Amino acid sequence: MIIYAHWYLRQRAEDLVKKFGFRNPPVDLYNVACSLGIEIIELSLPTWFFGALLNIKGDYYIILNKLMPQSRKNFTIAHEIAHYQLHGGEICSMKNSKRDYFHREADIFAAELCMPSFMVIREAHNWGNDYKFLAHLFGVSEIAMLRKLQELRLIPAENYAWSCVKK
Repeated sequence: MIIYAHWYLRQRAEDLVKKFGFRNPPVDLYNVACSLGIEIIELSLPTWFFGALLNIKGDYYIILNKLMPQSRKNFTIAHEIAHYQLHGGEICSMKNSKRDYFHREADIFAAELCMPSFMVIREAHNWGNDYKFLAHLFGVSEIAMLRKLQELRLIPAENYAWSCVKK
């Protein structure tokens, strides 16, 4: 099992953004999946189910809960693309001990794919770090954008109470 550094995961996601020519938000994750040969199938599923990447005889599918808000769908698609890019051959053979770490890697990759740092920095400067507007612009949740702005040190962590932010 390969363990990737966070900087490497972010760089792989940024490389994908640049490969497909995205210069401005939002990153069209449906287009990215399609360009990678991954078909997205949206189904009405229980609220606890977000999505899954399936490999059926070499064809890849993202199963997506169509009842989720679009921001959640976007992150879920990015998360599953991350599994495809990072763990493609190991998806069906994962053991429970690997699952948590694989999902953390996919979350780091997905956050960068949805909110590429170079775009967030530019747009945050253009819009005065308005996390609500930026969340809408990038198609992510407000909490995801707040975390990204904090990660990039564009806003200090202590300025926002998480319980006050609409998820």
